[in-house]
Amino acid sequence: MAKKGAGAASLFEADIEIVGDISFAGELYLQGRVNGNIMASGESGASLFLQEHSEVNGEIRAPTLVVSGRVAGDIYSTRRVTLKSSADVVGNIHYAEILVEQGASVNGMLVSLGQTEQKL
Repeated sequence: MAKKGAGAASLFEADIEIVGDISFAGELYLQGRVNGNIMASGESGASLFLQEHSEVNGEIRAPTLVVSGRVAGDIYSTRRVTLKSSADVVGNIHYAEILVEQGASVNGMLVSLGQTEQKL
């Protein structure tokens, strides 16, 4: 099995639907649908990019997260969460740092990890 280089990224295209949990490292770009949890170690340098028409129904745990699509579930990020203007989140967001663009929708609580546990 070939090993990915440090700069490698994974892409799930728009026509992919995954039922089950995903564990990843590095960069993951999601354009499709996931019915399950998405997890990366809090100590890793992992980044998750949810593209504009993506949809996740489950919990997300990733150090860095950029949301342009829809999330139905809680989010935990030890580094930074960016909610683009097209983001639609139904769930609580636990973050170390957050950027919310005008137009983004959040139906849940924003919880700073500086006031709670920082472990994912």
